[in-house]
Amino acid sequence: MNNFRYFIFIFHRFCQLGVFLFFLAYSGLLYASPEIEIQGLNDEQEKNVRAYLSLSSEICEAPSWKIKRLFKQAPLQVEKALRALGYYHPQITKNLSWQNDCWEVLFVIDPGPPMIIDSIDIQVLGPGADELFFSEILQEISIKVGDTVNHEVYDEIKKKLKNRADAKGYFDNYFVLKQLSVNPDTNTATIQLHLQTGKRYYISKIDIEKNALSIYFTSKYLTIKEGQAYDRAKIFETHQLLDSSDYFKNIELKYQQNQAQDYQAPLTVKLTNQPQHVVSAGTGYDTDLGFRLSAGYKNRYLNESGYQFISNLNLSLKKSNLALEYLMPLSNPLKDRLSFFAGVTYENTTYVDNQKAEIGVRLSNRLYGQLVLAEQLNFVFERFRNSTNDPYQTSYMLVPGISMSNVRATKKGMYLEGYKYMFQVNGAHRNVGSSVSFIQPKWYTKISYPTFYGGCLIARVDLGATAVDDFANLPTSYRFYAGGGESVRGYDYKSIGPRNAAGDVVGGRYLITSSLEYEQRVYENWSMAAFVDAGDAFNDVIDMKLGVGLGVRWYSIVGPVRLDLAVPTGDFGDVHVHFSLSTAL
Repeated sequence: MNNFRYFIFIFHRFCQLGVFLFFLAYSGLLYASPEIEIQGLNDEQEKNVRAYLSLSSEICEAPSWKIKRLFKQAPLQVEKALRALGYYHPQITKNLSWQNDCWEVLFVIDPGPPMIIDSIDIQVLGPGADELFFSEILQEISIKVGDTVNHEVYDEIKKKLKNRADAKGYFDNYFVLKQLSVNPDTNTATIQLHLQTGKRYYISKIDIEKNALSIYFTSKYLTIKEGQAYDRAKIFETHQLLDSSDYFKNIELKYQQNQAQDYQAPLTVKLTNQPQHVVSAGTGYDTDLGFRLSAGYKNRYLNESGYQFISNLNLSLKKSNLALEYLMPLSNPLKDRLSFFAGVTYENTTYVDNQKAEIGVRLSNRLYGQLVLAEQLNFVFERFRNSTNDPYQTSYMLVPGISMSNVRATKKGMYLEGYKYMFQVNGAHRNVGSSVSFIQPKWYTKISYPTFYGGCLIARVDLGATAVDDFANLPTSYRFYAGGGESVRGYDYKSIGPRNAAGDVVGGRYLITSSLEYEQRVYENWSMAAFVDAGDAFNDVIDMKLGVGLGVRWYSIVGPVRLDLAVPTGDFGDVHVHFSLSTAL
């Protein structure tokens, strides 16, 4: 019954849309619009003339006296429009008439000969004359002798020179000479621009207002130093770095030019701290793990050096974990961080039963943008079994690892456009504090690409491989499984993989899963999805499992809510429901 009501609702909306479009089309027949016809000009000239004409903004219902007055003023406006493009001798023929309760205008225009540039003299004078950033502007100038005069290009050059001088600290700049001279008799023009830069201003000192962090630590975010020349781009970059630090919510950098002495003035930095303590809580549900509770705590300011403490707790009947992290910014706090972490995980699902505890250290280096290289060393203790009929095994490992990850995403409507990927390698050896020897590379990538008409393509690939001396001693958290809402839909959670003699899934050495999904927006924040998933966890022979299905998405303020109906291609009667709250990337 609910599906039928939803169908009626969508059908009703389409009917309303059809009536609206018909009304618009019919209205176009009932209500005519004025016609301004211009003959004799090229596209650029005509566009500029229409922009200058006051008649262009009038409607049929405008008073006749107003139309006649604007029509009388039109020749002067046409001349200004063409003069801006270098045509000073237009010949204009015009006609105004009324037809079918609306007015019509015809302009027949001969723009005449163009005004040709025969001399260009653009110079930067004074102390800044040899600066590279001024030379770049002069080299980029596109106009040359023999070109037609264009006033907009001339004004743009003036603006670029002045803006660059202001941005680089030459605040006393002025034009000694600025003129565009025309000779109507010979149809020639000369351009003269001489910018006097004056002296450059410098930063005498940087005054950082006291905040929760030390002045020394805060100064690490500054890309401009005392004694350097004023540079607006570097000040803006500093503002961005402070804003992305997660320590401050209000940031103000101001160069005190009014306090300048001998072209030296201070730069003041005023910062408002973010809240020191952040507490979060939430609840959710997915078909793989059931009802979930989550809680988090973050302390941004353990000390004046920006040390932080982060904890996250996730609880469910089938899988729970607690993660703690003590984070220490290093010499470059935006790029280099050292953290100590610890965590415990409990999982008891149909095919996995384990308890895991770990403690370790991680060094993270941001190489470029969101590209992060991380190296870590953690000690893992795990108690596990592969079947309710098997005894528990205990494993301990000293696991070094390295990873590289990147995330780039921008919001496009209700979708994200971008990608993320991670490549990591973990390993352990019996001779170095471990009960098993293995090495395991993994690769994960996901791409989201909005298309036209409210559509979005989402693709995902997950790969893994393991070389191990004794697979029976490898803990379940380092084995590969497939199946479930974030893997191969149409199959139960971690139900795909090698099985033992009792038929229980025991995980595999290798993993390959992939997914291709298309979403289409249907109403406000609602979309429909169609998808195909494929994958397998295996030891020797790969046996790809396929799942296909349809889904509904609701883009709420806390993230996309997903409901999928999926079936394995081998049994279309075996319907699986997957429900979750997750992000698009």
